[in-house]
Amino acid sequence: MRSAIDQYTQNKSMAPQHLTDLVAAGYLHTIPKDPFTNSATTWIEVREDATDSIDPTHPGISDVHSGSAQVSSEGTRYSIW
Repeated sequence: MRSAIDQYTQNKSMAPQHLTDLVAAGYLHTIPKDPFTNSATTWIEVREDATDSIDPTHPGISDVHSGSAQVSSEGTRYSIW
C-alpha cells in the first residue's frame, strides 16, 4: 500500500485523501486486510504535514499503520510499524 500511495502522489501531484482513492484510481484492486486485525477497515491513515506535502492545499495520506493494539515480541505496538 505504501508503494501505491507513493505512485498515486507522484502521478496525481497530490496525495490520496483516503485509501479508497487508491482503489477508485486503479492503484489497488481492493484495500487489503490488515494482517494483524484481519480487517480492511482498521488501517490507520497517516496524514502528511502540509509543509511537506506535494500540494500544500490538499495534504493527504503519506503512510498507513496497522490498527491493531497488539504488541510485537520486541515490545513495540504494531500500530507504529
